[in-house]
Amino acid sequence: MGTLYFFIFQLLGILGIRILFPKEKNGFCLLLGSVTGSFCLQWLPILFSFPIGFTKTAHILGLISLILLFVVLLIVKWYRKETLFPKRQGNASFSPVRFIKEHPCILLIAGVYLYMVCVLWHHTLTPLDGAYMTGQCTYGDMNMHLGFITSIARQKFFPPEYSILPGTKLAYPFLSDSISSSVYLMGASLKWAYLLPMYVALLQVFFGVYLLSMYLLENKNKSILAYILFFFNGGFGIFYFVTKGFHHTNFTRIFTEFYQTPTNYVDGNIQWHNILVDMLIPQRATLFGWAILFPLLYLLLKALKEQRRAYFIPAGILAGGLPLIHTHSFLALGILCCGFLLLDLKRQSDEKKISFIVRFFIVAAVLGALYAISLKMYSDAPLDNNVIFTIGILLVLAFLIYLLYYLVKNISKRIWLTWGVFLGIVLILALPQLFGFTFQQATGDQFTRGGFDWANAGDNYIVFAVKNYGIMFFLVLGVFLAGSRKQLAILLPATFLWLVSEFILFQPNSYDNNKILLAAYLFFCIAVSDFVFDKVREWCKNRYLSWGILTIIIFLGSISALLTMGREAVSEYELYSKGYVEAAAFIEKNTDVDDTFLTATNHNNVVASLTGRDIVCGSSSYLYYHGVNYTQNEADVKTMYEVPNSRASLFQKYGVDYIVVGPNETANYQIPDYDSLIQSYPIVFNQDGVILLHVQ
Repeated sequence: MGTLYFFIFQLLGILGIRILFPKEKNGFCLLLGSVTGSFCLQWLPILFSFPIGFTKTAHILGLISLILLFVVLLIVKWYRKETLFPKRQGNASFSPVRFIKEHPCILLIAGVYLYMVCVLWHHTLTPLDGAYMTGQCTYGDMNMHLGFITSIARQKFFPPEYSILPGTKLAYPFLSDSISSSVYLMGASLKWAYLLPMYVALLQVFFGVYLLSMYLLENKNKSILAYILFFFNGGFGIFYFVTKGFHHTNFTRIFTEFYQTPTNYVDGNIQWHNILVDMLIPQRATLFGWAILFPLLYLLLKALKEQRRAYFIPAGILAGGLPLIHTHSFLALGILCCGFLLLDLKRQSDEKKISFIVRFFIVAAVLGALYAISLKMYSDAPLDNNVIFTIGILLVLAFLIYLLYYLVKNISKRIWLTWGVFLGIVLILALPQLFGFTFQQATGDQFTRGGFDWANAGDNYIVFAVKNYGIMFFLVLGVFLAGSRKQLAILLPATFLWLVSEFILFQPNSYDNNKILLAAYLFFCIAVSDFVFDKVREWCKNRYLSWGILTIIIFLGSISALLTMGREAVSEYELYSKGYVEAAAFIEKNTDVDDTFLTATNHNNVVASLTGRDIVCGSSSYLYYHGVNYTQNEADVKTMYEVPNSRASLFQKYGVDYIVVGPNETANYQIPDYDSLIQSYPIVFNQDGVILLHVQ
């Protein structure tokens, strides 16, 4: 039933888009329709959950509302006497062979998708001798997402609260998890509920990138290169592992040690992690955010280029729903749209071509400034982060003034009916989410603040860029210096987004700025692909030499990623031991959903992740970066385990119903009266080293 419920939304979304846009190609309708189906599943049941809770009734009402919208669409079409699915002139019957020849990137997408499906299946709650296993990249964040999924579905309280910090409203963009909660609520297993929406979202991301690059480049070979450079991203981290040969342990540790890969090597300050295995697999919010962001960018650019005003309405609806799906994608979209608007306005002005000399001095000045700032940041008297933040704000203000100048100069009715309508819809839909959830959490010094060069931990700007971005760093410089107007137009909005993100951090974890940087990086890859093919064709008349150069670029740009992917495919770690898995099964069957458990604060907490029950306090590795105050709860957990005389009052304070005593608890706390504690409360579960005590 969970699977059926999910695919009904997918089907109605695809049919609805096909009816709304009868002249568009099948690829457009399938992608936007699938995205619409997921978007509706994320939002429609939620609208009913606010008054009646996250229940099956709310989900039935959400489905009924979607069906009613679909019926209204059919009635409008019938009233206008329009054919639902008009035949397209000149369309021959579908031929798989011809289709693959026209879109060879499909084979690459299929291969990458198969890899992702297999790795995700292996990494998600894989049973082995009673325990649950996982992989390297999912050992951390997956526990948090499983906890959100199970607690939303089991507790049904709405708006949801942190099960790892009871009483605190969940301000994290939880719609990336509630879509799995819906499938789980309808009866699917936790593993399948976790995976099914992700499998579909991966297709949305892959085809969103492909259709966007194809639309901008209009060349299948260029699109393949853009796809490879983006998804197989990685710098020159490989050189840290090959200095002693391919048979030495220095190289083989890639496949045996924890996070010793060419795209994730902290000791070498390699921070530009691979998109496939370090972003899309473990980072669910990023996955579901990009599943909307990339098709949305395709829709917006198509609306701009083809002057399709009506497209700004669905684009505004999708954009307006992004904050509670992925706030970083919403922010990146907003900044990119400012750049798109500026380019749209500048098209009406007669702009002179910028010479190579002028470009050179601009690029040299920008890189020189960034290099000088990085040297200052690692000197004995570094710049204060407030100064860095001020620089970032000045960049934003300068750009907005420049944009305002062109807006006043070229404002027209068309701008109001396109960008004005888009902005109005976005504000109406997004502001309640931002003020009701995001801004309430994103307060304090650890959120929006100054921070230079995001995750750089000691290198100067140029060295860090070369090591982490690899050949892409030099190719992007090539576009700036010798690229065409078209290539610069692709690059410039993304460049503004990148520069802002180099000075302003938007969350406690500076690393997470890469979720914004990567949105810009996609456009860098598209512009570079266009530039490389044009220049290689211009400079190399020999066909074989041209393909040789392209092969070298692909190899240098992707080898680090391929090795990281190989490591992820063979990685395997125990996530939950047999005793904890058995305890979770007992808890689900024999305790109430509103019971509270005293457990250790380990990140792989089986009670929070698998049962959806509340625990007194979860891992600081999650709570700190969400900007919530957890320190008292964390201290009280330690007190309850280690100070017998304080237990009773704290049990009453937190409403503790059960005490978990297992390997995680005894490893993290010194329980002075272990035997007495076990004898003081009824033992309701005792298997494989895990004991569950009932506090009566």
